[in-house]
Amino acid sequence: MDDLDLNLLSLLRHDGRRSVSDLATDLKVSRATVRARMEKLVATGEILGFTAVLRDDWRDLPIRAVTLVVVAGHNTEPVIRALSAMTEVRAIHSTNGKWDLVLDVATRDLAAFDDALNRIRLIEGVSGTETNLLLSTRKGPAVSAGDFQDVRG
Repeated sequence: MDDLDLNLLSLLRHDGRRSVSDLATDLKVSRATVRARMEKLVATGEILGFTAVLRDDWRDLPIRAVTLVVVAGHNTEPVIRALSAMTEVRAIHSTNGKWDLVLDVATRDLAAFDDALNRIRLIEGVSGTETNLLLSTRKGPAVSAGDFQDVRG
């Protein structure tokens, strides 16, 4: 990837709904160039898809967790590909220190969370995990406490 690709990705991360024309104007290139670059980034797997984060995601997927993952050997890319295929894994971050990856996991209930965590642990190359359930959000998307179900059953 060159600087144009990186700048394009930065703009798309900020607002994935921007028109090709707007992107071309900001990047000072033609619409055809932007369109070709986007197609290339999708074809090479740099862009996995386009999505909208909805306020209802917080209501429909109230069980949220941070899962820390240790990857054995040089298996990081295959592990990331397997994790990317899981709808429960909302974000994957690389990190330093004891842990290799930090996952943002969201599910509709504890049973679905348990299932997702078990599938994460079974991925070839995952040698350890530690998970912390998020109990409340003090800063983030505007939601009220009434939007969440009681996870204690």
